[in-house]
Amino acid sequence: MSPVRKTNPKLKPEFQRYFWDVDFKELSVQKYPRFIAERILNFGDTESINWLLTWADNDFLEKIIETSRNLNARTRNYWKIILH
Repeated sequence: MSPVRKTNPKLKPEFQRYFWDVDFKELSVQKYPRFIAERILNFGDTESINWLLTWADNDFLEKIIETSRNLNARTRNYWKIILH
């Protein structure tokens, strides 16, 4: 089962600030859903979080929150509360 609910979500150009260390043009939700979700969960603003929630499956997000080594402790705790 794919974590992507929407057929082909596109990263908005204004989200490039969350991906400072990679080639933004090479990113796609289809190829790197976990990486993109982790960055948005850690650093995203309201607009980017809302965008993430339009395509990411809740089970997928919960799995990231439980298993990711890239989320900081505050972020992990916050999303555990929000999603449960």
